[in-house]
Amino acid sequence: MKTWSNRTVLWLFLCIIFIYLVDLFTIKPSVTSGNGNVGLLFLIPALIVFFLFARSFWRILGSIQLKSSTLVLIRFGGIILLLLFCFLEYNFTINLINNLGGAPGNESSRIYRYPWLNQYTNTVFINFYTLGLMVTGVIFIKSFGRKQN
Repeated sequence: MKTWSNRTVLWLFLCIIFIYLVDLFTIKPSVTSGNGNVGLLFLIPALIVFFLFARSFWRILGSIQLKSSTLVLIRFGGIILLLLFCFLEYNFTINLINNLGGAPGNESSRIYRYPWLNQYTNTVFINFYTLGLMVTGVIFIKSFGRKQN
């Protein structure tokens, strides 16, 4: 039985490319830029590609037959990975905010008066941790929607 479709692999590959592009066009905290948010050009298509990958992955998970003991292990592993990715995303965000000198409301911050989505913080929304959160979230939710054999 073929579990991975070519479409799902293509969406995953595109997700990785968009993560790279968003990171590439996001200004590093040590650099001052007045060029606007070029990373926003890739952020919105990245969200669309993430959604299409999640939908394709959801369909693949629906076609796999599993035993009830395997579903319990998947649920347990899914919650552990989900918590791990939440922790990693939180640390990533806190480190970025600290490197920028604080949140947008802090006058000494590099992003003072900017909204949360700006040329310095694009990577908070699209990165490997958010991809991991999405994948483990889909697995975890899908495992509860499955009938046990």
